[in-house]
Amino acid sequence: MAKVGETAVQAVGRAKAAISRAKRKGEQLATLLAKKQAVRQARKKVARVRGQAAALASKVTDKVTGRRRKRNRAKVAAAVVGAAAVATAAGISIARKRKR
Repeated sequence: MAKVGETAVQAVGRAKAAISRAKRKGEQLATLLAKKQAVRQARKKVARVRGQAAALASKVTDKVTGRRRKRNRAKVAAAVVGAAAVATAAGISIARKRKR
C-alpha cells in the first residue's frame, strides 16, 4: 500500500511540473504574439472603437436625460475660463517684458 501512495505522489508531482511547463510555454507564446505588429494594430483599433462607442452612448443618454444642454454649458464655461487664463498669462508675460 505504501508503494501505491509513493507512486501517486510522484504522479501528482509530475503533473504539477507539466502544468507549470505548459503555463510557461503559453506565456512565452502570448508575449511573442503580443509583440507582433498586426496584434498591436488590432489592439489600437479596438481601443479606438471602444472609445467611440462610449462617446456615442453617452451622447445618446445625454439627449435622453437632458444632460446635453448642461454639458454644452459646462464646455462653454470651461472655454471661457481657459481663454481668461491664457489672456492673463499673456498679459503677465507682456508686463514682464515691459519691466525689463
